[in-house]
Amino acid sequence: MKKLLKNVLKKVHVLEIIGKNPFKFIEGISIDSKIVQPNMIFVSIKGKKADGHQFIIDAIQKGANTIICENNSFFIHKHITYVLVPDSVKALGIISSNFYDHPAKKIKLIGITGTNGKTSVATILHQLFSKMGEKSILISTIEIKIISKKYPTTHTTPNIIEINKYLNISIQKGCKYAFMEVSSHGIHQKRIAGLLFQGGVFTNITHDHLDYHKSFDHYLYTKSLFFENLSKKAFALINADDENSHKIIKKTRAKTYYYSIKKNANFKFQILKENMNGSQLLIDDHQIFTHLIGRFNIYNLLASYATAILLGKNKNDILKKIKYVKPIKGRFEQFISNSGIHIIVDYAHNPYGLKSILNTIKIIKKNNEKLICVIGCGGNRDIEKRSVMGKIVYETCDISIFTSDNPRYEDVNKIFNDMKNFKSYLKKKSIFTFVKREEAIQTAIQIAQKKDIILIAGKGHETFQEIKGIHYFFNDMKITKNLLKICDK
Repeated sequence: MKKLLKNVLKKVHVLEIIGKNPFKFIEGISIDSKIVQPNMIFVSIKGKKADGHQFIIDAIQKGANTIICENNSFFIHKHITYVLVPDSVKALGIISSNFYDHPAKKIKLIGITGTNGKTSVATILHQLFSKMGEKSILISTIEIKIISKKYPTTHTTPNIIEINKYLNISIQKGCKYAFMEVSSHGIHQKRIAGLLFQGGVFTNITHDHLDYHKSFDHYLYTKSLFFENLSKKAFALINADDENSHKIIKKTRAKTYYYSIKKNANFKFQILKENMNGSQLLIDDHQIFTHLIGRFNIYNLLASYATAILLGKNKNDILKKIKYVKPIKGRFEQFISNSGIHIIVDYAHNPYGLKSILNTIKIIKKNNEKLICVIGCGGNRDIEKRSVMGKIVYETCDISIFTSDNPRYEDVNKIFNDMKNFKSYLKKKSIFTFVKREEAIQTAIQIAQKKDIILIAGKGHETFQEIKGIHYFFNDMKITKNLLKICDK
């Protein structure tokens, strides 16, 4: 792809251009000097860990022909065009949109934000629209998926260059809809700058990411910025059952709709029956059965149903297809072993997510079935939630097994001590602790008897463990199945 520099810079707030050459061609954009290729624009961004202005010379040596920067305190190369701007991040959003032909204006882009449920709602919508014969792109934690083709991703919200690039590819492939997770990090770091959203969905907000946001109020404020920036022509779909829902939309200009299981709302589901096979629901006088399990999943399904209606889809068409939506990878993913043990793998990695899934299991499990939980907390992240999660597991489960999650650079035993740092009215057997996650899962299998339930929480779809800066292969579902082959013999 090639674009004239003058066209790529349209509507960018430019303070000064040094080495003017508006007719040079640009063949790409990068914010990482390591991956710069000839004739690219390098955008110098001041990050939390590093300042991109320090890597300008590296980018030029790799072949960058244009530098976007916020100051000119560096050596000027005569063949390079330097574009000074007041805010590199804002400029990056406009440049990316210009370079990829403004894809967000040509597709119906829906952003889903909240502490829990973002991946599920985005994935359900992608599945649902596919079943209704519509082409769409999914941008999620698990994957970027255009129609049925998957692309790798490393962040919940990719950088704005990747978003525009994949939106552009999806439009070329005939997609009319885009369903995208929007994280608080992505909002705060302006990774969605310059995107035009047709609608925004708010799932819920609970204790999480306070290592980054420092306070719940800042976390809440950051989420609300997404809705504040929606246009008057967009819609805001809000979970009315969340106690902070009114704060999220205080300054939104978008037309607001609500969904609920507990209250009167624009969109409402009634749960008739739920068990380990799925849920029976009543929707606008129509009964449907879904294989999705748990109240949290009913909220996700309801948000998806409401979004489809707001995007103009026929209610009967939606109801015919929504019952065929499959459970999402790593979200209450379950199977029964040859020996009759019920295994559930779930991504729950914060107090609300953990409580939701444990409450779901408690509702549908029988009294003679033991509940065993294998759980860890991530290292170098929100410390406050560790004792809360430890207490939830200890007081809800018959057997608690604490283990490593992604310890990163932190001592696992320190994480265990934080998880155990709670007071409880219950006096149970001691908590098992295993530094090695595989040993923890193996112990759970050895303890479990026929019909017992093992919940392996925290990692879900992830395929690695991060230890001391290295990613080691680890997938809860695959490891568990391999261990069961050995134990079932």
